[in-house]
Amino acid sequence: MRQFQLLLWTAVLVSWVSTADAADSSGKKKGEFVSLFNGTDLSGWVVMGKDQGWTVKDGVIRSEGEQGGNWLRSDRTYKDFVFRVQWRVSEGGNSGVFIRSAKDGQPWVTGYEVQISNAPRDDAHCTGSLYGYFSVNPRPDETHDKWHTFEIHCQGSRITVTADGVRCVDADQSTNEKTRDKSLMGYIGLQDSHSSTGHYIEYRKVEIKVIR
Repeated sequence: MRQFQLLLWTAVLVSWVSTADAADSSGKKKGEFVSLFNGTDLSGWVVMGKDQGWTVKDGVIRSEGEQGGNWLRSDRTYKDFVFRVQWRVSEGGNSGVFIRSAKDGQPWVTGYEVQISNAPRDDAHCTGSLYGYFSVNPRPDETHDKWHTFEIHCQGSRITVTADGVRCVDADQSTNEKTRDKSLMGYIGLQDSHSSTGHYIEYRKVEIKVIR
């Protein structure tokens, strides 16, 4: 009987340790996608600008041009992860997703901006590019007023961007003199409608899978 109880407690202990090891600092299990947006408000995000620059309605985060929203910052930093988001932008709109950015300073400088646009731009500054650092190849669909999807993988120095199911960036920051010293950890960010009045950016289905 005592031997059976010992085996039982050993099994419970192993299970507890395995579960603890599988969870990140927020209590979420690694290897599983978790939502970063509850569909009703901006809980879990920090507004790095004016509150009136952002609205939430029907499961969609929206920003209008010239409202001073600046960007939304995740409430914690991430190292290696897969990030997914759906976005829709107006004709002539301009926005982006920030990854591995610092709390202070320009997030597209301290980290990276995965660009969102449909204006005429070169491949290093168009939708899907790691703005100003790594170009897209091939160039993704930039149709305005249409929902698109980004899936962004960050693992060590390697970053890939898949837009609407097509990989358009596969970069190793250690091979670029401008990026080799960039941090491998930082905040996730959603940029506001970085454009004039009459333009907008929308986000929905924001989720992340922590690798480590």
